[in-house]
Amino acid sequence: MRRFLLTSAVLGMVVVALPGADDKKDEKKAEAKNLLVNGSFEEGPDPGPFVPLDEKDEQIKGWTVIKGQIDYIGSYWQAAEGKRSLDLHGSPGLGGVKQEFETKKGAKYKVTLSIAINPDGEGKKKKVTVAAAGKSETFTAEPKDATKEDMKWEKKTWEFTATDTKTTLEIYTAETTEEACGPALDDVSVVEVVK
Repeated sequence: MRRFLLTSAVLGMVVVALPGADDKKDEKKAEAKNLLVNGSFEEGPDPGPFVPLDEKDEQIKGWTVIKGQIDYIGSYWQAAEGKRSLDLHGSPGLGGVKQEFETKKGAKYKVTLSIAINPDGEGKKKKVTVAAAGKSETFTAEPKDATKEDMKWEKKTWEFTATDTKTTLEIYTAETTEEACGPALDDVSVVEVVK
C-alpha cells in the first residue's frame, strides 16, 4: 500500500511539472511578437474603397508614406489580412511606406509580408523592395489571374541583421512606370530570429 501511495505521489508530481513545457512555448510565442505597429494597416482613416495618401503622410498608424504617393485600400479589393491593404502606386505616384522599431544591435530579424498586383493594371509582374539596416531585397508579385475578390496574395520573407538599437523598415515599389495600378502590400511583420 505504501508503494502505491508513493507511486501516486510521484505521478502527481509529474503531472504538476508538465505545464512547464507550455510555459516555454508561451515564452517562444512572446519572443515571436510582431515588432511593428499596425502591420496589416487596419488602423487609419476610413479609406472607403480607397484613398490616395501623399509622401510624409502619417495617417496610417505607425507608418509614414515615402516617395510619391500610395493608395490606402479599404473595400476596393480583398485584403490578405483584415480589411485594409496598400497599393504602392498612388493615383498616380510611385510610393512606399516606412516604420521605425526597436532592435538589438547584431541580432537577426525576419520580415514577412504579403504582396500581390493591382488587378486593374495591365497584368504585368510588379516588383517590391524591402530595405532595413543598409540591406535590401526585391520581390516580384505575379499576376496569377488576380481579381478584386481573389488577389492571389503571396507571402515573402527576408532576413536582416540589426546595426543599431532602432531600425527603419522601408517597403516601396521598384517599378519606374505605370504610376497607377502597382504592387499591393499587406500583413507585414518583423520578428527576432531566436536561435
